[in-house]
Amino acid sequence: MIAQRPMTFPRPGFQAVSWRRGRLRSWVLLLRAMTVGSFTLPLWSRLGNLPVREKTEETRKEVADRAGRAPDFLTFAFHALPAELQSRTVILPFRKDVWWEKVLRSFRLPGLADRSQALRRAWALFRKAPGFDVVITTGTLDGLTFAYLQKLRGSQRPVHVMYDCLWYGGSRLKRAWMRSCLRQVDRCVVWASVEQARYASAYGVAPGKFVFIPHHHSLLRYHFEIGDAGYVFTGGNADRDYQFFFEAVRDLSVSCLLATNRPRLLADLQVPANVRLVSATHSEFRQLMARARIVVMPMRATLLHAGAQQSILNAMYMGKPVVLTDPEGGADYIQQGKTGLLVPYGDVPALREAIARLWQEPGEARAIGERAREAAAPLTTERCNTEIWKLAMRLLTPGADPELGTPVIRNGDSQTPG
Repeated sequence: MIAQRPMTFPRPGFQAVSWRRGRLRSWVLLLRAMTVGSFTLPLWSRLGNLPVREKTEETRKEVADRAGRAPDFLTFAFHALPAELQSRTVILPFRKDVWWEKVLRSFRLPGLADRSQALRRAWALFRKAPGFDVVITTGTLDGLTFAYLQKLRGSQRPVHVMYDCLWYGGSRLKRAWMRSCLRQVDRCVVWASVEQARYASAYGVAPGKFVFIPHHHSLLRYHFEIGDAGYVFTGGNADRDYQFFFEAVRDLSVSCLLATNRPRLLADLQVPANVRLVSATHSEFRQLMARARIVVMPMRATLLHAGAQQSILNAMYMGKPVVLTDPEGGADYIQQGKTGLLVPYGDVPALREAIARLWQEPGEARAIGERAREAAAPLTTERCNTEIWKLAMRLLTPGADPELGTPVIRNGDSQTPG
């Protein structure tokens, strides 16, 4: 836990002038980071020459000594890591709602309150980052804003690695803003290898900016009993196409169970008589999955990013045969016919046939489930996090990165793909 420095008020005189100058400098840097448009660059380039902080001889010595010691990491939240990496990782303290965020939530505007909190978190991370070698964030607003703020520091910046890059593209303006942010990130970790080319093309950055690291299952903190209660399970709240699933199972003599906490996903859909709908907590969701005979993930394969990796791996680790409707996004985890079945998105007959095949051939379904368990077992949360941390350590080496096969791009000099 990072100790919080109590707020002190300056005494009149020179210290008060320095305090006001520091506050002015902070506002200049923040306004510069949030300014979009080439017409402001000349002004901000002059104001931005103000130093972020005055380095004493002691801080210069600390920076010089970094090459001779193990790197220090700064991140947002706790991560399962080996003890040696955990001891060198500092978590940014949780920031409670300030008064205006409380007001926004009281007016039922939680989205605006969350955005405000994310921006404050990014600014706090930016201010603390100079004391660390590596900053690891998610690909959400706070991580992207921190990346944009990195432009203020030029080459004197920590390595920045981003994961959980769940992006959908967006408008031309949003893509331009994303491109500006991503050019400041050293590497973005993606959960599906197909996302490397997709994101590079969508946001106009080099494909080498993105590194595929397999996702992880998330069952170790939960209690559940594996069995076969005789139903097909599907569920989830994001990027599912339940109409596709309903059409596939409507004429099948199988019992189905769908778990979601977002009823609006099913609005205007005609639910088949053989499908039961439930709302479930995270723990209940896993228990329902554990009692299923077959698990189906009807993912929308037309999106920019591929999803459901964690749900897929949870089901596989439970020994369940999985049917996934995103062959490109799932090819990193499911070997067709060996550890699961991949069905083209939108092909109702193919999905119906895959479900019927596993239902009518329990021996084959069990064999696929056992192979799936063996494939998913090594993909633990700690293994995933360790690979991300090790990627960051490799990026600390100046020059080329032979393990990644691409040069380390710093200072926002990434090139658009040819």
